Amino acid sequence: MADMVAENDFVVAVGEIAITDDAGRSSRYSYCDVWRFRNGKMAELRAFVIGTAS
Repeated sequence: MADMVAENDFVVAVGEIAITDDAGRSSRYSYCDVWRFRNGKMAELRAFVIGTAS
């Protein structure tokens, strides 16, 4: 699930993900992606990921 906000040339997504490794252990992360668009194309992406309690 993600919350998204768009303003001018920017779109921001904030959410949480869970990843399961090959051994079956699950890890949870919070993330924030910031996209900047120019002329209808993605010009820049910044992605931030923080590990959270399992």
